[in-house]
Amino acid sequence: MAVNPANPPRPALLSTDEKSFAYTTAKYRWPEIITKIIKHFHQACNSLNPSEVDKIQEGKEIANSLEILKSQIQENKPLIPIEDNEADIETWIFVLNTCFKDKTWYTATWLFTECYLYRRVHSILVKTKHWNNHDPYFHQKEEVFRSSSKTIIEIAKRIDELIFPPNEKGNDDFDSNRLIFHELAQVSLWGNATDLSMLPHLNHDDIKRLQGTGAKYLEEFEKNILANDLDEAWTWISKFRNVRIDFVLDNAGFELYGDLVFADWLIQSGYAREIHFHAKSIPWFVSDTTPQDFNWIIKTLQDEAFFAASESERSFLKKLTGRWQSYVANSQWILTSDYFWTSPYAYWHFEEKAPELYANLCKSQLVIFKGDLNYRKLVYDCKWKTTTPFRDAIGPLANAKGAPPVLALRTSKSDVVVGLDKGVEERLNPIEEDWMYSGKYAVIQFSEGNK
Repeated sequence: MAVNPANPPRPALLSTDEKSFAYTTAKYRWPEIITKIIKHFHQACNSLNPSEVDKIQEGKEIANSLEILKSQIQENKPLIPIEDNEADIETWIFVLNTCFKDKTWYTATWLFTECYLYRRVHSILVKTKHWNNHDPYFHQKEEVFRSSSKTIIEIAKRIDELIFPPNEKGNDDFDSNRLIFHELAQVSLWGNATDLSMLPHLNHDDIKRLQGTGAKYLEEFEKNILANDLDEAWTWISKFRNVRIDFVLDNAGFELYGDLVFADWLIQSGYAREIHFHAKSIPWFVSDTTPQDFNWIIKTLQDEAFFAASESERSFLKKLTGRWQSYVANSQWILTSDYFWTSPYAYWHFEEKAPELYANLCKSQLVIFKGDLNYRKLVYDCKWKTTTPFRDAIGPLANAKGAPPVLALRTSKSDVVVGLDKGVEERLNPIEEDWMYSGKYAVIQFSEGNK
């Protein structure tokens, strides 16, 4: 049988397995997520002017629809068709009817049902008059970003030192750039955390001092990265100058900030000429980046009322965002979105289901896939042996003609991991049974593609 959303290359992860994180997600996490959205709409309606009768009524109807959705999950009801006029609706109808007809919330594949959940939430909103462009998760993204202000400012200071050393001539030292690449890739990787433990107090004097002990230093900070191809990725990208690099984004807020800092350095160091950012077309998986989130973060970093900062601290933020705005204005940073990123398809189907997007991505010298969901879609979210090579698990995206170089930066938050050395799983299982999905561990995996 051909590989399809109901028939991945290995047995699918299902929520019927009570020992799996998929089961925990379906039974506990999904209802909690929906409950938060319902609470949000009640609070939003209460804050409206009583004269906005129609909008208040619609908000209450949305909350009621979400209650029904929650009960369907809790009772493991059959999946029902999505009904709206969005551009991707035919895709969802086709996959549901072809692959998951008569399946329930637990018996359909976990990857499909989790995507289907967020598409159902979007469908409820998009059919309304007053809430059709509303992001029900934005307040959570905003709150987390505000709480990260000290770290945001500190990183702005440090990136200024890295990009503009005292002589203001830039830094072309290969070993220095390798260290910076490793560190900024880790900031991008561990973006859910606001702990600066993975970002040392680097200035150019520190870099020179670290060059003699860099291997020992990196080993300490990368000990929880179970498969680490950063050196291979660095060897690849350091061969080039002024090329195109792509980021397939994950979370908004602080994680996006880390991505933009990494992208800033890639431009300033001369490795990248242009960087393409791929955001979600609709609000997705609570915290994923939409185009609105991308634009909001640049604007907000200039907002003196958003979080407290001294004049000198603001000068670093102003310098940072000034560069970022110029990148956007000069088309060095290009923001795009596509419904394929929120489709029910894994990336094994990229060329077939999104040929124009795939052809465009193949022009890149490095495509950086961020986060857990992108990883699940890369490897098709199934029961691979943990020692399966990464290139094998991503299938066509490694070996199809013209396939681009791929770098996955993924903090592990689901029970699928590939590319590990023999013995890693056996070492971790007895001491941390949740190691695959706790978020404590990560993988950084690289494929040269097939250009």
